[in-house]
Amino acid sequence: MQQRITINLNTDSKTTDKTTILEYCRSHGIAGIETPCGGKGTCGKCKVTVTKPYCKDVLACQTKICDGMEIIVGRKESTGTKEDSMVVLTNGENVSEKFNEHVNEHVNRNVVLKEETANESEKVESNEDTLAACDIGTTTVVCYLIDKETGQIISTRSGANPQRSFGADVLSRIDAAARADDNDKANGGLQMMQTQIVSLLNGWISEMLTECGRTKVSRFSVAGNTVMCHLLMGISPEKLGKAPFMPDEYFGREFNPLDIGLENCQTMIIFPAVSGFVGGDITAGMMETVNCNELTLYLDIGTNGEMALGKGDRYVCCATAAGPAFEGAQIELGMPASKGAVDKVWLEGRRIKYLVIGNDRPVGLCGSGLIDALAVLLKAGIIDENGTILSGQELPILFRSYVFEVEAEETAKSTEPYLAVHIAPGVYITQEDIRKLQLAKGAIAAGIEVLFKEYGCKPCNIDVLTFAGGFGNYIDKASAAAIGLFPQELLDKAKEVGNAAGNGAVSAALSQEAWERALEISGNMRYIELASYPHFDEMYVEHMNF
Repeated sequence: MQQRITINLNTDSKTTDKTTILEYCRSHGIAGIETPCGGKGTCGKCKVTVTKPYCKDVLACQTKICDGMEIIVGRKESTGTKEDSMVVLTNGENVSEKFNEHVNEHVNRNVVLKEETANESEKVESNEDTLAACDIGTTTVVCYLIDKETGQIISTRSGANPQRSFGADVLSRIDAAARADDNDKANGGLQMMQTQIVSLLNGWISEMLTECGRTKVSRFSVAGNTVMCHLLMGISPEKLGKAPFMPDEYFGREFNPLDIGLENCQTMIIFPAVSGFVGGDITAGMMETVNCNELTLYLDIGTNGEMALGKGDRYVCCATAAGPAFEGAQIELGMPASKGAVDKVWLEGRRIKYLVIGNDRPVGLCGSGLIDALAVLLKAGIIDENGTILSGQELPILFRSYVFEVEAEETAKSTEPYLAVHIAPGVYITQEDIRKLQLAKGAIAAGIEVLFKEYGCKPCNIDVLTFAGGFGNYIDKASAAAIGLFPQELLDKAKEVGNAAGNGAVSAALSQEAWERALEISGNMRYIELASYPHFDEMYVEHMNF
C-alpha cells in the first residue's frame, strides 16, 4: 500500500538534512521499504518515488532528505481491490499428525491446531484462562491467543517482521544493532529494532484480547532464532557477527515481560538456543514434530538455513547463511511470497508454465518459484550442470526463444549485457541470480553432508526428512531434490510440518512437560560450526553444481 510523506525539517526534531529517506522512515515507523542489503546500496530494492522537488525514483538508503520533499513509499495496488500482503504460514494446516507422544499425552488440544473465534456468550475474564505464543521469524512474525482449558487457538495475528528495513538476514541486523544513530547515540539500531518488535506484539496481543473478551495473558511463549530473541530482549547480538559467534544469552528460561515494555502478559518464556545460529525456533519445532524413535533430518530453510539430525537423546545441528537468496532477497526480480509473485514453475511440452500468487500480473519470483525455475532450466537443458545459461547452438532449439540478453542500461549492476531466461511476462532469472541460488543450495547440501558425517549415518538410514517453516511448506520437494538441495533418495521420506516453531510455542504455553522436553532437546544437541569444519569449502564447491 502506498504512503505519501512530506518532510518538514522545521517541526521534526528527529530529522536533519543529513538523514536519508530510509533513516527517516525507520525512525518514524513507516513501513513498506524493502532493504535486503541492510541499506548498503547494493540490492537496489529500496526504491521510492520522490515527487518534489524533483520527480524520479531513487534509492531510499542513498538519498538525503530536504525540507519540503514529498515521497511516495510502497507499491501501487495492482488490482485496486485488495492490499498486497505477504503469505505467512500461521498454524501448520498441513500437519496430518503430531509425532511427539510426550506432547500428545500432556497437551489438551486437537492434533491439527484450529483457529476459533470466541462466541460472545463464552467470553471469559479470568487471566489464568488465557495464554499466548509467538514465532518471531527474521522475515515474518506469527502470534496466537490460546484458551488454556480447551487448548484451542482462539485468535491469530501474522505479518512481516518490521525489522526488515534493517536488512533481510540476521547478519545485516547484527551489523545494524552494532551501529549507533549519528543523530542520537542512545537511539541506535538495537533500540529501534527492539521497539519495532515489542510495539508489534503489544498491538497484536491487545487486539486479540479485546476481540476475545479477555483481559490478560498468564503465560507468553516465544520461539525465535538467537538473533531475533536478542533483539526482542534488547541484548546486543554484536558478538554473533564475529568468531567464535557466541551469544550473550541462550534463553531457555522465564523473563519478566514488563522489563521490555511488553504489556498484558504476566510471565514470558523464551525457547532455548543451541548456538548463535541455531536458535529456539529449532528446539521448539523439533520438540513439536520429531519422534524420538525415528532418525530425522530436520530442515528449516527460511531466511536462515538451520538443520538438525538425530533421534532419542543424540542430535547434531548446524546453520548456513543461505536463506536470503531462496526468499528472493538477493535476486534481481526476487520478492517475498506476496501478490504478484510467481510461486510455481513447470514444463508443459515445449513451454515454461507458471502460477502467480493472487492470480495477478506477475511481478517477480518468490522462493518456491525460484527453486522450480532452476529445476525447469536444468530439465530443459537451458543451463548445464555448472549452472551456466547456454547460448547459440548449445541451447536446445525448442527453448532458444526464452534466452535473451539484458542490455547494460537496464541495470546498474553491470556495464556489460548479460544472459537471462524468461519465466513469465516481465519476469526473468539472470545468470547472476542462478549463481547466488547455487551458492545457497550448495551451502545447505554441504551442511547436510556434514551432519551425516558427524552422526555416522547415510541417507538410506534416515526415517523422516522434515521440512519446517513457511518456505519448506511451499517448495516443491521434487524440484528441490532435482537441483541437489537434499539427496534424491530422501524424496519419498520428505514431509512438511508447517509452522512447527509456532506450534511448539503453543505447546509450551499449554504444557510444562512440553517446555521441559524442549530444554531436554537443546541439552542433547551438539552444534557444528561449518566455517571451521575440515574440508567444508571443498564440499561446498562440490554441491554448487547440479
